[in-house]
Amino acid sequence: MVSLLIAVTLAFGAPLLSMRVALPLFALAVLLVAAVYYVVPDSSSDPSFTAIIAMMIVVFLAYTVGVLAHRIMHQRKVSAFFKHYIPSNLANYYIDNPSGMAAVSDSRELTILFCDIKQFTTIAETLNPDRLRDWLNAYFGVVSRVIHQYGGTVDKYMGDSVMAFWGAPERSDSHASDSMHAARKIQDEVAVLSQQMQSLGLPPITIGIGISTGFANVGHMGSRYHMTYTAVGDPVNTANRLQRCTGYYDIPVVASESTVVKVPEYLFRELDTVHVKGRQRFVRLFEPVCPVEEASPQLHERLQLHSKAMQFYRQGMWSDAERLFTRLGRDDLGNREFYKKYVDRIQKIRTTRPEDEQAHILDLTQRIG
Repeated sequence: MVSLLIAVTLAFGAPLLSMRVALPLFALAVLLVAAVYYVVPDSSSDPSFTAIIAMMIVVFLAYTVGVLAHRIMHQRKVSAFFKHYIPSNLANYYIDNPSGMAAVSDSRELTILFCDIKQFTTIAETLNPDRLRDWLNAYFGVVSRVIHQYGGTVDKYMGDSVMAFWGAPERSDSHASDSMHAARKIQDEVAVLSQQMQSLGLPPITIGIGISTGFANVGHMGSRYHMTYTAVGDPVNTANRLQRCTGYYDIPVVASESTVVKVPEYLFRELDTVHVKGRQRFVRLFEPVCPVEEASPQLHERLQLHSKAMQFYRQGMWSDAERLFTRLGRDDLGNREFYKKYVDRIQKIRTTRPEDEQAHILDLTQRIG
């Protein structure tokens, strides 16, 4: 009888303890009941003995299920918590592909996007820290949601800048196209957010986006003190520079030629050929206009004329280029200032270095950091 009482006490008391302590106690209770079973005559036919064994089994099963359920809930909470600090698609990728966690980094083709708020420093001076935090978090939320919607990975937030990439952790053949559609959607969503901010007495949000495609090293990088999943390489640096070029050309999105050639379903307007800081090779810049199916015949005709003007300009045919740029500036009022820049630049080139084969290349190394 004493053994049975001890066994029952252990069985019912174990659920109040951790599994590491509870399991040995349950085992001890089972041993005590087994001892009674073999020592006491006719114990197997005693209904109270059978009831005690059944109760112990129920308590043990309930305890096991409760512990497992608690652990699952805890793991889900921890997973949801850390998904705020690492890209959710990266976490999901490693859940489905646990062997990938052993990889450090590898080289693959990616499309990189940088999104930045224009005049952020000036705006930050006008807001107290709490309002600035809320203003920035709303902006980060909109941009990040669109990036995830189009399959991108948010790499990091840097001040007011968002860096994202397509093509990792999961490989993609449509990374350039996805980034272009995301950039367009970001513009639309931020425009709506900007109106909401102004209605609350907060500053409007105007953004610039730079996009570049190329081979980069992507994966876990850092030290034993801190690791991060990120991408490094020429397209990252280029996308960052192109984002800064948006202010110079006063347009929202600038894409590199390496991205443009991979998005045939989009129409682009060539902006320039430039030399940016930190890069020896020149970069041809393009402005995304719209998907091909949305373009009117008039837009197609205007872009063809623009392309011809840019071709004359690159070939040093200054008179022909100036004539077409002047015509475009007269017909396309929305881009009049853009074409005026080219007319002024051509007039300066014809005066100072008309025979220079690289006169058409704009040096932005000093103007854009």
